[in-house]
Amino acid sequence: SMVIFPEGSRSPDGKMKRFHKGAFFLTEQLGMDILPIILHGTGYNMTKGDFLLKNGTITIKYLPRITANDTSFGSGYAERTKNISRYFKDEYQKLSAEIEQPAYYKEQLFYNYLYKGPVLEWYMRIKVKLEKNYQVFHDLLPKQGKMLDLGCGYGFMPYMLHFAAPGREFTGVDYDEEKIEVAGNCFSKTAEINFVYADALAFEMQQYDAIIMADMLHYLQPDAQKRLIEKCIAQLNPNGQLIIRDGNKDMQERHKGTELTETFSTKLLGFNKTGANGLSFLSGQMLRDIAAGHKLSVTEIDNTRYTSNIIFVIKKEGQVL
Repeated sequence: SMVIFPEGSRSPDGKMKRFHKGAFFLTEQLGMDILPIILHGTGYNMTKGDFLLKNGTITIKYLPRITANDTSFGSGYAERTKNISRYFKDEYQKLSAEIEQPAYYKEQLFYNYLYKGPVLEWYMRIKVKLEKNYQVFHDLLPKQGKMLDLGCGYGFMPYMLHFAAPGREFTGVDYDEEKIEVAGNCFSKTAEINFVYADALAFEMQQYDAIIMADMLHYLQPDAQKRLIEKCIAQLNPNGQLIIRDGNKDMQERHKGTELTETFSTKLLGFNKTGANGLSFLSGQMLRDIAAGHKLSVTEIDNTRYTSNIIFVIKKEGQVL
């Protein structure tokens, strides 16, 4: 038996390189079968040129054996090289899509916030766990396009959702300058992830494929909430979506749980700053009325038991998810 790595060299960016013909020439000359093996995770755990061995998972997947007399990939070694290479890449993409969900990148996110204070590290770990690795937002967002996160805080969500789908270009905005400073000084920051210190109402928006406002509207008063929602709707691309998660004060009994968690966050721990007027939670009916006025569809996701935190997905062009 022979083990051959047909790329000939490790990929520096995790993308599979072209296959050399030598391996396939040998199998043709010797009449040997090919047992395709895919390795996933080594590019991150043992990054080429990096002296740090990182914690993570390596997956090994065996594909069906390709017999020496199998002509489905071509008859000569040159043709087989090209077609088997394409087969490897297709299968690798399928495996990557299955594995590379947000939870896969949890450790990578954590490394970005080490040595920035034990309280922040503790808060980050708790926040990501409570958010279930932001899986629900990953499922809602397109896999590529321009995204805006208003009220991004320390930047946990933009990083996680960009890791899980590198085609997403994120801009995070927050009115807390310290949080923006922390978010913008992570080693994983690239040109596709940017953070801006600004008031959401004053921020000069571009056109976006998706805008997220998660747990931030209740820091504004009702008139400001409506103006910001209207502003976001106007900046959506065709088929774009505005994703809002906030406490719905119309759900009176469960809303008590939301108010309790926000009191814990703002007054006891001080992670979030409130204005002079305090908190003002939005009305779900008000949000539906705004969407109806623009002839947009609204989808509501209620995945909590003890709070009134509802996800509202407003889709442009009236297209339901």
